[in-house]
Amino acid sequence: MKPIDFEKLTLDEKARLILSKGVYVSKSEFFQLEISLYRIENDFVELWYEPITGRVMRIDYLKGKSVNPYLKHLCAANLN
Repeated sequence: MKPIDFEKLTLDEKARLILSKGVYVSKSEFFQLEISLYRIENDFVELWYEPITGRVMRIDYLKGKSVNPYLKHLCAANLN
């Protein structure tokens, strides 16, 4: 999927796409948010979740962006 097509999806559609085609890679934290990294095909997607409210705040396609914040959390078994 191209980034432009992904951005046209609603938040619910993006979440369903992650559930159906995404492979969990790693998780990081930023203040009170959990940021989960998923792989869809050859690209990465971030899911920003707020545990206090139980809401997904945003889902971003990382095409051309760095995954460096996740490197310390990566498990090689999740990369295949």
